[in-house]
Amino acid sequence: MIYGLRGIISYKGINNIEVDVNGVFYGVMVAKKVLETLVLDQEITIRTYMHVTEDSQSLFGFITSEEVELFKMLISVSGVGPKSAMLIFDQNEVDKIKRAVMEADVDFFKKVKGLGLKTAQKIIIELKTKIGSLKDLDLNASETILNQDEVYLSLIQLGFDRKSVVEVMKKLPKDLKTIEERLEWCLKSV
Repeated sequence: MIYGLRGIISYKGINNIEVDVNGVFYGVMVAKKVLETLVLDQEITIRTYMHVTEDSQSLFGFITSEEVELFKMLISVSGVGPKSAMLIFDQNEVDKIKRAVMEADVDFFKKVKGLGLKTAQKIIIELKTKIGSLKDLDLNASETILNQDEVYLSLIQLGFDRKSVVEVMKKLPKDLKTIEERLEWCLKSV
């Protein structure tokens, strides 16, 4: 596996670069937002993910290891390949992608070419537990929402407005312990 490269950018394409590492040229697919910041003949250190299939081997490049880890999580979702995952990274930062997962923002993923409703829902459902709690993301949400994210996600997936859900969850009684009790209370109050 190739985990990263350090070399000179010898070519910039539409969605890829070539990195000259001591006379060996590596083709690396990169997000458009990364590509825009790179300059020909610039020395670069880039983190990579090597995707191997029966027919090909491809390198996907990122600035940070955190981006590589999120990319690997995305392609672990059935229906999301490396090219689709890279399209998610094209315009979005890691924090925005994580936030979209934790807030169950289906529309965020549906905007990506080739991702439909079902795939967007799969991404959210499968990655929510892998990414961690809302508290880890520091979304500046209230403590109530941080402690009740399963209920929050359920209400959003049922189609309720985010602002309404946030307001209702702020009023959620602390004595309700199970997800079912909290969800039932919220459904009556939304």
